[in-house]
Formats: sequence, C-alpha cells, structure tokens
Amino acid sequence: MNLTSSDTRRGIFFMLIASFLFSLIMLFAKLLSASMGSVEVTFWRNVVGLAVIGAITLRKPIRNVGGKPFTLVFRGVIGTVALLTFFYTISATTLSNAIVYSKTEPIFTALLAFFLLGEKLKPYSIVAVIIGFAGVALLSGLEMGYLHIMGLLTGFLSSLAYTSVRSLKTYYDERTVVLSFMFSGVFIPIILMIVSQYVTSEIFAFALSPFVLPHGSDWLWIALMGVAAAYGQIFMTRAYFYAKAGIVSTASYSVVLFATMFGIMLGDIFPTPTVIAGGMLIIASGILLSRQK
Repeated sequence: MNLTSSDTRRGIFFMLIASFLFSLIMLFAKLLSASMGSVEVTFWRNVVGLAVIGAITLRKPIRNVGGKPFTLVFRGVIGTVALLTFFYTISATTLSNAIVYSKTEPIFTALLAFFLLGEKLKPYSIVAVIIGFAGVALLSGLEMGYLHIMGLLTGFLSSLAYTSVRSLKTYYDERTVVLSFMFSGVFIPIILMIVSQYVTSEIFAFALSPFVLPHGSDWLWIALMGVAAAYGQIFMTRAYFYAKAGIVSTASYSVVLFATMFGIMLGDIFPTPTVIAGGMLIIASGILLSRQK
C-alpha cells in the first residue's frame, strides 16, 4: 500500500490520541493505587477493556486464519505480566519515571532479535543500545533496587510481547490478539489475588496483592481506565495502518510528555536534570532503533 502525506499525518494524529489515552490509563492507575494493589488494577483494567472490545467485536465478527495458538497464549501471558510490573512501578514511583522505564522496550527488542532471531546489529543500532543503557544508568542513579528492576522488567517483557505480535499478524485478527491479552489479564490476576491470601513474598510483591472491594470514586476511575485502554489499542492500531512503523513509534513517545504532565498534576515532583537527561537518552535510543525498522 502506498502511503500519502495525508495518510502519514493521519497516522501521527491517531498515535497522539493513543498516547494521550495511554497516559490517562496511568493517571487512573495511580489514583487507584491509593486503595488497591497493582494486581487488582490490572484485573479491572482488563475487565472493562474486555467488555468494550467484546461489544465492538459483536458489531463486526472476527475472522482468523489461525495456526499459532501457543504464540497467541504466550503473548497474552507475557503481556499480562508486563502490565503487572508496569502498574507496580506506577504505584511506587512518579508517572514520568514509570513510563520512561517502559520505553526501554525497543532496546530489548533489538537485543532479542540479535540473540534469538540471529538478526545482525548494525553499528548505529549498537550505538543506540549503548545510549539507551546510559540513559537507564542516569535514570536509576546507578542503583538496581526492586523498583528499578521492575521498571526494566516492564520494558523487557513488553519487547517479548510485541515481538510475538509481529509473528501473529498474518494468522489472527488484531482484535483476537487484544482479546487474548485481556482474557489473560483477567484470569491471571484472579489466580494471583487468591494465592495472595495464603502466600507472601518480597520477590513477587508486584504479583501478590489481595482483592479490595472498590468504593466511591474508584468505580469511576476503573470505568474510565478500561475505556481508555480499549480505545487506546484501537487508535494505536489505526496509526500503524496509516503511517510507517518508524514514524508512528516516534510519535508514541509523546506519552512521556502526557504522563509527566498528569504526574505533576497529581503532585509528583518535577523530574531532576539527571532524570530528564536519562529519559532523553532512552527516548533517543528508542527513536533511533524504531526508525531503522
């Protein structure tokens, strides 16, 4: 398909909308973290999102070629674990730090392609990876505490999930992939919330928190978070349809600006110069790697 300049502008516009919606998810997750654990936030995010995507699917039935069920399940499970670590990071640090950590995904994707798929790392890709890890060093203050590990784990697991999506494109409708993710995002947290009643673990603190009945404004944040999640996925998919992946990926970094803005509104301290420098290096690394796809 030949993409025109108007298509590219439309793709960028859709990605900006998706980024704004994704930052809203972070905002509502942060508000909910005051009364419930990250596991339950993940659960509610997917329950509402599942209902919204399900309603959309009823209007237009899904048609799949099929053939990769294990990869489909793997994407759902890995995506869910990435969401658990992401929401944990949101609850434990500022929104700007949480989103920048998650944006290490292109760095890990490049490394996975090299080690698992045998793809060659070109000189500029090696430079981009080095720049990215220099940014991580600045962002973390050269510490590797639990929070920093969870942030990096979010990027690593997200890279696994997105890599699997690429291999599912020709076999499944995009809604099937999203639904697989959301089904896992409901089922796995239910199991974890049951287990958390009997098991405690410092290592798996991100995945073990009991169910707490939402109250008051929690229900509003849950509903808005689920709707934002569903439509964020839709607009992101449309963006990749209208514009090249490298351009869309670059536009997706606008979520850092939106998340920082919402974080400051919630009372997060303004990022220090060191944190800003680290974030800029990670973003620059991601843009360099994305533009080469």
